[in-house]
Amino acid sequence: NTITLKFLDPTWIQLRNKENHIVFNKLMSEDEEYSYSVADNFTLATGNAGNILVLINGNTRGKIGKKGEVLDSLVISSDFNN
Repeated sequence: NTITLKFLDPTWIQLRNKENHIVFNKLMSEDEEYSYSVADNFTLATGNAGNILVLINGNTRGKIGKKGEVLDSLVISSDFNN
């Protein structure tokens, strides 16, 4: 299972692994995407959850939060729907 994060506007994102080490940290551009495996079980932090659309195996599942919402320690599972 593959999780793809699609960025609707410029948005900062950070992904951490199970050992709490940063594996990805970047200000993403509009229409940029980042994909990883559900099995990675990454923890996600972002400064604007409403700008991030989640796709699982190519199927759109919704945004991870509301516009302007700050999230820390979100884990996206294969059954994510919003």
